[in-house]
Amino acid sequence: MIIKTEIIDSFLEHGNLDSVKDHWIYHSIVPGQYTFEEPLYVNKELLVHLYETIQSRLYNFKPLNEALWHQVFGDMQIPDTTAIYLIAGSPKPYDGVVREDQSGMRCIILDLVRLCTYADSLEELDFIAADFLTHELSHVLMSQRYPYSKHLPKVNVLKQLVFDEGIAHFLSYKEDVLSLDWHTDKMNNRRESVYQKLRYYLTQEYALTPEAFSKANTGSFWDKYASISGMFAVISYCEQGGKLEELLDKGPNALLEIIEKGI
Repeated sequence: MIIKTEIIDSFLEHGNLDSVKDHWIYHSIVPGQYTFEEPLYVNKELLVHLYETIQSRLYNFKPLNEALWHQVFGDMQIPDTTAIYLIAGSPKPYDGVVREDQSGMRCIILDLVRLCTYADSLEELDFIAADFLTHELSHVLMSQRYPYSKHLPKVNVLKQLVFDEGIAHFLSYKEDVLSLDWHTDKMNNRRESVYQKLRYYLTQEYALTPEAFSKANTGSFWDKYASISGMFAVISYCEQGGKLEELLDKGPNALLEIIEKGI
């Protein structure tokens, strides 16, 4: 993997982003727009720790739920050409994204300042580093099997988002993810809420406005109706005896059938 640190290095050196705020990344976070926000408050101790932790984990990458990861992806390897940009300056909710660089290659962009806002201690940051790297690197492998096309109908893109984000959220949610109780009243209500929204948009394509499409995978965690529907469906798939080793071959329909049944 190639780790690009010019933006975060400049921020740590100067305390601002003046020298890098015209970087191409700020034109790609939201394609076609300039998206930049100067950080106002930074806990430098947390920031430096996260910076060092992420670099260490990238050089010795082990995902959360390592056994499940290998069941899903088998012997697939993260390409050596995968670029990870460690940055500051992206606004909410863009803490970690996968985008295309100037040559059209997909790359991971992590805003370390924004990630630091999720933690109050160095120990919490260690989990956040593992969480985000597991999540974003799973997208890299998924894109090898199911590359996104800009020319697909919106509903087809939404179905692929359910699959891609569902697996990424499942693998990165917690360590030992399948040991959790996914059938409490709170979890059941969350599942039904996102399933209802997703089923609506899958059948009412006219309602998939840019704002509605954005909410499929951004905003409050449990309200991301495509991503969280996919995560719940992967869990149900496992609970019903489905083999994760076969999930990539089955593709998005394996999860969409579960969601349609409301399982």
